[in-house]
Amino acid sequence: MIPTKRKWIAMTAAALLTVLPLAACNDKDGKSGEAGSANGSEPVKLRMLGPSGSNKYIRFEDREKYPVWKEVQKMLDEANLQPEYELVPNEQYNVVIKTRMASGSKLPDIVNVSALDNTTLLNLAKQGVIVDLNGLIDKYSNGNIKNMYTKLFPFAKKTTTSPDGKMYWFSNLHIKTYKEKELAPVALTMTLRKDWLDKLNLKVPTTAKEYMDTLKAFRERDANGNGQADEVLVYDPSNFSGAIAQWFGLGTDITAVDVESKKVVSPWYQPGVKDYFAFIQQLVKAGILDTSLIGAKGEQILQKVTENKVASSHEYNLGMLREQQMKSGEYLPLMPLKAVDGITPAAQLEPPHLVWQKYAITKDAKNPEAAIRFFDMIYSEKYADLLYWGIEGDTYKRDTDGSKMYINIGSDEEKAKAGKVNGSPLFGDTVFPRVQFANLEFELKQIPAYKAEHELKMLKYKPYFVNMNQNYLAIPDDKQLEEKTKILTNLTTYSTELATKLALGQKSLDQWDTYMAELKKLGLDRLIEIDQQLHDRYNSFN
Repeated sequence: MIPTKRKWIAMTAAALLTVLPLAACNDKDGKSGEAGSANGSEPVKLRMLGPSGSNKYIRFEDREKYPVWKEVQKMLDEANLQPEYELVPNEQYNVVIKTRMASGSKLPDIVNVSALDNTTLLNLAKQGVIVDLNGLIDKYSNGNIKNMYTKLFPFAKKTTTSPDGKMYWFSNLHIKTYKEKELAPVALTMTLRKDWLDKLNLKVPTTAKEYMDTLKAFRERDANGNGQADEVLVYDPSNFSGAIAQWFGLGTDITAVDVESKKVVSPWYQPGVKDYFAFIQQLVKAGILDTSLIGAKGEQILQKVTENKVASSHEYNLGMLREQQMKSGEYLPLMPLKAVDGITPAAQLEPPHLVWQKYAITKDAKNPEAAIRFFDMIYSEKYADLLYWGIEGDTYKRDTDGSKMYINIGSDEEKAKAGKVNGSPLFGDTVFPRVQFANLEFELKQIPAYKAEHELKMLKYKPYFVNMNQNYLAIPDDKQLEEKTKILTNLTTYSTELATKLALGQKSLDQWDTYMAELKKLGLDRLIEIDQQLHDRYNSFN
């Protein structure tokens, strides 16, 4: 992604060099017509730029009709803030934000800069176009921001602190818990047709070998009943993000973070890797793995699903999409299966805490105190409740154990007609960040008992690797980023081609040392070293 933007970044930097840094954010005389406080008589205007929502029925311009917005408006009034919204259609926003930020002049107070990568934003920070938030938080915040970033979402500070120790953007924050205290990651796992197991009176496999035998039995005994041996496994071995790789103790990417040991590893160097490719070769040779779907897009896979031919695939353990697509049948999520003696199979988990999107305060903010006041409102539990859950009795209710549960109002169109929506589809990701306290209890009530049981087992399962390794790496400095980008350009291509050819049996496992030498030559060892530095820095933040 970075190389394709170099030309634009260069132009951006050139444009920014012509802009004299302003000291608006350090203005202490308080004489601006925009000055004011939460207790002032005149509301403080805040100019805000962001993308419009993408929902066809629930639109920001219709916000006044929704009870959830009226509650947010009350919060804005209490903070004595009067936002002026400049929302640009989604499809135009990337171009608009790049042009506006590159100009460096007549900028809004608060801007959604999610479309810009970290390199571009740090360059803007160096030019003074966006400002460091730490000093403003220390000076003006009522404590809400620090409470969110250091106590409720401590991981957020780790991924938004720049290499110089500063913080230049706020983010969306999400955490999912079970019983309000236990972190609740969801798993990505191999799923198997439960109804076919029942039909053929087969046991749930507990090892990789039993898994293969089960898939063979589906084909030999015509599980889908169409008279052909066409029941297949959908799996992409061109990378290590499929859950079968984790059965062999492998990480999920060219470099992967082992969160428990705080070490960065590469599956290419892990003990189970050769056994993994030997196993995949067996699946291919037996006709079980549909090689035509390696690297396939969703539409191609969907067709195979609707034809009732997918025996197994890599999915979220709580997902119901495949069942909905084929309108019959059930997919059972499998626990990690024993594959090799001496290697404990790992799980693949999606972290229960997420940090994404970027919202900055610009040098042209006339009243930085008011801007911080806006984000203090955002990072409050009251706002988070409105955004994610909405209005109690309208959009959610409480279960007997006190857990929040969404009320089923129907489609987005029906929600819009009823005026009953939570804040997320109405104003989330525009100029309003999302702050989300999700609970697992609601999801467990929406799925079959066997999927819920699987999820509860996965909550404490170890070992595991994550599907979002970047969530555990600090922001790289310019040198690290440049070196990583250079390495990954060729290394990713070689790794993908090598993994695919090994899986298909087009390359021999006997030439392993040759492959490892080429990976080293392309910089794999150095990539591991850089990512370890970033993970160490991530862990150094308190």
